[in-house]
Amino acid sequence: MATIKLIVKSTEKGQLATMYLRFRDRDSDITFPSPEKVFPEYWNNKTQTFRQRILHNEKFTEQDKVDIEDKFKNLKDSVLKELLNLNGEAITKDWLIKVVNKFYDRKAPGSETLIQYIRRFIVEATNGTRLLDGNRYRASTIKNYTGFEVQFLEFCGIYSDKTKEELIKNGKTLRPVKIYNFKDITIDFYNDFVRFFNTKNYSPNTIGRHIKHLKVIMRQSEDEGLHSNTEFQRKSFKAMAEKVENAYLNEAELKKIFELDLSARKNYEIARDVFLCGCYTAQRFSDYSRFSKSHIKDFSGRKVLDIIQQKTNEQCIIPIRPELDFILRKYDYTLPRTHEQKVNAYIKQIVELAGITEKINHEENKGGLKVKTSIPKNELIKTHTARRSGCTNMYLAGIPAIDIMKISGHQTEREFLKYIKVSKQQTAVTLSNHPFFIGYNLSIAK
Repeated sequence: MATIKLIVKSTEKGQLATMYLRFRDRDSDITFPSPEKVFPEYWNNKTQTFRQRILHNEKFTEQDKVDIEDKFKNLKDSVLKELLNLNGEAITKDWLIKVVNKFYDRKAPGSETLIQYIRRFIVEATNGTRLLDGNRYRASTIKNYTGFEVQFLEFCGIYSDKTKEELIKNGKTLRPVKIYNFKDITIDFYNDFVRFFNTKNYSPNTIGRHIKHLKVIMRQSEDEGLHSNTEFQRKSFKAMAEKVENAYLNEAELKKIFELDLSARKNYEIARDVFLCGCYTAQRFSDYSRFSKSHIKDFSGRKVLDIIQQKTNEQCIIPIRPELDFILRKYDYTLPRTHEQKVNAYIKQIVELAGITEKINHEENKGGLKVKTSIPKNELIKTHTARRSGCTNMYLAGIPAIDIMKISGHQTEREFLKYIKVSKQQTAVTLSNHPFFIGYNLSIAK
């Protein structure tokens, strides 16, 4: 007697997990991922039903539960019906995948190339039919995948007309056309792909980001039954990362920027004010650039900003310090609309006008080689410097890390401590005021 079950392997609560379909009969025991996702704590593998107590939310609604139950029943009926047409032939994993793909109207293995899948992945992420942990993909994430697509096509020797024209004009050699499909994503491919980026002098973090996107593409296409290549899961197929020496602005430097008279250059003034809002709240640009009256609340007689972070969907409540209140009041507590690209360009020049131009020794890996340079500090300042400066200055002011994390939205102390920019000298000065290092009042025996 054949049995069909949906099994959740993950035990991580609060994270949508893939439901695996398991088919068993006297001669077969086949398991592979289905398109369905569920919170592990909601599903009972033994009873094959949802648990009675479910806290529905926007990531997993009551309708999602009903839909999965209906699909599961119809899927079992569909598989059992197809079994009748086998006429005693052996049941294989490929046959079962084909039946499930037919039920979900999905593409069969080999019917879609890797290049086609990358394009479909981006289109579905853009129109909202493909979700990330139950939420729509953010515009910045889609932009990153689109950038990956351009790089992958170039690696395959496929260029846009504009790019091809520019390369030929600059005397660059075009790569020969070589199409890589799912089965070609091996360790040899990985090494060639990394070398390709090294010839472009990309940093390890940039290369790692593209490798990460490729691994996501391969994992999701595998889940969709388009291939069975698992080479990308090997340890050596890693998304490399390197610690980057990012700059931050201390309180004295922020005071100089705050006090700059930019009234004659309105675009500079707005960019400066928006940037400082990030410095005083430790938020991301996507959050601090949209502060408005609706975010202002009064808690126990104290004015605070109450926001839901766009990236994490977490609530953050931030006390408003006087400088921040001064800036917000200037715009009637609703900041002017700004674009990150322009703020990034203006803030470097604004910091230079504030006289913050000392040279900083900068070492990075480019093209597989260590490169040491000396760069004026203002050239290293960008919109994200505001968040890093806010976290670091709060930490140096003696605010406990756990309290700063409630404001910044960092999930773990480990990530937070990697994020802030505190030198060993600054740590030593801070610790010197700790009671442990002050010691006792000694009485010297004579």
